[in-house]
Amino acid sequence: MGVRPGHLTKSNAGLATGALLVASAVGAIAVAPASPSVAAPAPPTCQLGNGVKHVINIVFDNVHFFRDNENVPSDLEQMPNLLNFLKANGTVFSNSHTPLIAHTADDSLTIYTGLYGDRHGQPLTNTYNVYNPSGSNFSTDPATSFTYWTSPIIDTRPPVPAPNPVDTAPSMTYSDTVPASGPANRVTPAPWVPFTRAGCTVGDFSTANMVLENPAVDVPTVFGPDSPEAIETAANPDRFKDVQVAKYVGEAIHCAQGAAICANSPRAVADNLPTEPGGYDGYQGLFGAQYIAPAIGGGPNQSHDGFPVTDAHGNLTDLDGNTLQEPFTHTPGFPGFSPTASQSLAVLADMQEAGIPVTYGYISDTHDKKAGATGCTSPGNALGPGDACAVAALHAYDVAFGQWLQRLADDGITPGNTVFMIGAEENDQFAGANVVGRNTQPTPTTPPCDGVTVACHYTSSQDGELQANIKGLLSTTASSTAQYDVQPQGASIYVKGQPVADDPTVRQLERDTAAMTSNLTYSGVPNEHIVKYQAGALEQRVLHLQTNDPLRTPTYSIFPMPDYFFSTTGANVSFNNAFAYDHGYYSPNIDITWAGIAGPGVVNNGVDGPGPTGGNESQDPNSTHTVPEASTQGTWIEEADMRPTLLHLVGLHDDYQTDGQVITQALTQPNSALAQIAELGQLYQQINSSVGEFATNTLIADSKALASGSASNDSRYANEQTTLADLADHRDRVATLMKATLARAAAGTVPGHGEMQSEIAQARALLKQAAQLAAHT
Repeated sequence: MGVRPGHLTKSNAGLATGALLVASAVGAIAVAPASPSVAAPAPPTCQLGNGVKHVINIVFDNVHFFRDNENVPSDLEQMPNLLNFLKANGTVFSNSHTPLIAHTADDSLTIYTGLYGDRHGQPLTNTYNVYNPSGSNFSTDPATSFTYWTSPIIDTRPPVPAPNPVDTAPSMTYSDTVPASGPANRVTPAPWVPFTRAGCTVGDFSTANMVLENPAVDVPTVFGPDSPEAIETAANPDRFKDVQVAKYVGEAIHCAQGAAICANSPRAVADNLPTEPGGYDGYQGLFGAQYIAPAIGGGPNQSHDGFPVTDAHGNLTDLDGNTLQEPFTHTPGFPGFSPTASQSLAVLADMQEAGIPVTYGYISDTHDKKAGATGCTSPGNALGPGDACAVAALHAYDVAFGQWLQRLADDGITPGNTVFMIGAEENDQFAGANVVGRNTQPTPTTPPCDGVTVACHYTSSQDGELQANIKGLLSTTASSTAQYDVQPQGASIYVKGQPVADDPTVRQLERDTAAMTSNLTYSGVPNEHIVKYQAGALEQRVLHLQTNDPLRTPTYSIFPMPDYFFSTTGANVSFNNAFAYDHGYYSPNIDITWAGIAGPGVVNNGVDGPGPTGGNESQDPNSTHTVPEASTQGTWIEEADMRPTLLHLVGLHDDYQTDGQVITQALTQPNSALAQIAELGQLYQQINSSVGEFATNTLIADSKALASGSASNDSRYANEQTTLADLADHRDRVATLMKATLARAAAGTVPGHGEMQSEIAQARALLKQAAQLAAHT
C-alpha cells in the first residue's frame, strides 16, 4: 500500500489512540536530557575509505522496476533520469529479495541494519500485536512498528492499558543469535554509528525509526520527559499532534563528535544509545524541522547554485521552491511520511550542501492519488498501471531526479566520489486488472492502453484489493467460536490465551483458514482458495518472524493469494478500491524487488537480472510460481546484503554480525577471499533467506501439514513438526557458521578448505532434506 500504516496521522486514524497521549509511556527506556553538556572534542574529519566523500541512501516505497501490466512501462521505466543514471554509473540488481514480511518497516530496517526481523525486532510490520497479560482472556493490543530507534513499544489500544505499556521491551528489541533468544532489553545497533564514529555526520529524512515517528512517545524519549518539547506535545489536545509532527518528527541529524551543526544549535540533545555494542557516549543529535531548518537552510530566501533552499521565512522548500509543511495544519516543517521525490531529494541536497556527508532518505510511491491530482480514472484512492494520474506523478518524479542529479553535479557530488544506494523496499502486487492470466483487464481500447499514448481506465471491479472478512468466512466452520485477533499486515493470527502450537483450538483454526474460498476473484478460478501458504510457530522461526520477545510472536501466520487483504468486518469477500497494492505475503510479485548501486568501487554492469519486461507479475499475476522459480536470472541478492556492501565500499564495519553478505558482483575489484566463496555465498542465501529454497520448501510442507488431520488423528502434522524442528535447528547452526565465514572473507581472510567444504556440504544437505519434506508431507 502506498501509505505507511502505523504512523499516527489522519490518513490512518484508526491507529491513533489515547495510549499515545501519555508521555509517561517512555518509562522503559532511558531518556536523553535536553541541552546536554558535552565536552567539545576537535572538529570531526569524515574518514571514509576508497575515495568516498559522500554517501546517499534512498529507499522507495513500492516503486517497481518490473511491469505490472505487460503493455504499460514500469515505474522505473517512466523515471529514465534515475534509471539511466544508475545503469550508466553502476549496477541495477533486479533480482533483489525482501525478507518476510515484505513491508515498509521490516524491509527498510533490514536494508539499514543488514539484519532480518527476528534480530532487529520488527518482522511483522507496519503494525503488529502484543499479548496483554492483563487483557480479557489474554488478548492482544495493536502496536506500531514506526517508533524512534530507542523508544519503547507504542501500544495503540484504547483506552490506555494498565500497566502501560503491557510489554516493556524496546520496540527495536535486539538479539545476537538465531533463533532469537535472551532477555528483550537491548536496542538494535543503530545504522549511523559506524559513520559518526568515523567523523561523518548522518542526516535522515523520513527514514524508518532513525527519526522521531510518533510525537507523544518519541519526543519525551529523545528530548526528555520534562523538556519544553515534551510539555508542549503533551499539552496539545490534537490526538494526532500534527503541529509537533511538523516541528519535531521525520527529520534527524546524528552528529559526529564535535560537529559544528550540533555544537552551534541551542537544542541539540544527547544521541543516547545505551546498549550500543562498544558504547556510544558524547554524541549529539538534532531532531525535527524546528531545529534542522535553521541549521541547514541558512536563513530566509536562500538558494544554492540557482536551486531554492528556503522560503521568505527560512523554512525549507522542495526542489521547486514550495514550502515544506504538514498537510493538515499547514504548519511549516516536515510534510509527513508520504514525501514526494521533490520533497525528499531537496532536503537530502540541503543536508549534503550543509556539510552532512552521509544522508538517508525515503520517497513514497506513486500508486495512490496525490494531493491535487486530476484526470484520474481509477475508482478509488489506488491507481492502476497506466492511469493518467500515476503517469503524471511518475513524470514529476522523473523531473525531480533530473533536477536533483544536476544540483548534486554542480556541488561536485558525483559517482566519482559518492556511493549511491537506491532501491525499493517492496514490490507490491497489483490487485486488479491485468492483461495476462486474468478474467479482467483494463477497459479495452484500440490500441491497448499503455499509459503513455493511451491512458488506462479502470472500473470498481478492476482496481482494488479483495477484502476478505476472516471471521465471516469462518462463521460456519468448527472455528466459529474461536477467540483470536487478526493482524492483517502480515495476516498473522494471535489466538487468545497464547496457547501452544498443537493446542486443539489452534489446529482446528489452521485447518479452517486453509480451507477458506472465494468466488469473487481476479483469477477467474471458481472457489479459489484464499490462503496460499500458512506458517505455524516453528515455520515462523524459519522465516525469521520470531523475535526474543514472546509477547509479540503470533500463533501462526497466513500468506493469502496476493490479491486478498484480511479484515474482520463486512461482506465475506468484497472489492476495496481504497487500496490495490498488497504487501507482506510470500509471492514473487511482492518479494522480488530492485536495488541500484553506483559509485567508487562499483562495477558498471547496467542491469544485473531480468529487464523491466521480464518480471513475474506481468506474466503471472496469479502468483503460480514460487520465489526461487521466478528468480533464475541474475545475481540473487538480499536486502540484508545492502548494509554490508555499503560499509565495505566505504571501508567501515559494524560491531555486530549482520545477516547479509557483501555483494561480490557489485565490486570492481573484490578481494581474493571474496573471489573464492561464490558457491558458499549462494548456498547461504538459499538456506537463510526468508524466500530462498529452504524456507520455500519448509513453508510448502508446513502449509500442507497445518491443513491436514482432524481432532482424532493429527499424525501427519506431528511427523512434519518433528522433522521441521530438526531441520530448523540444523539450518540455524550452519547459517551462523556461514555468515561468519562470509564476513571474514569480506575482511580479506580466505576460509580454510575443510571449513568451507563442510559448510557447503551441510547447506546442500539441508536444501535436499527441505525439498524432500515438501514433497512427502
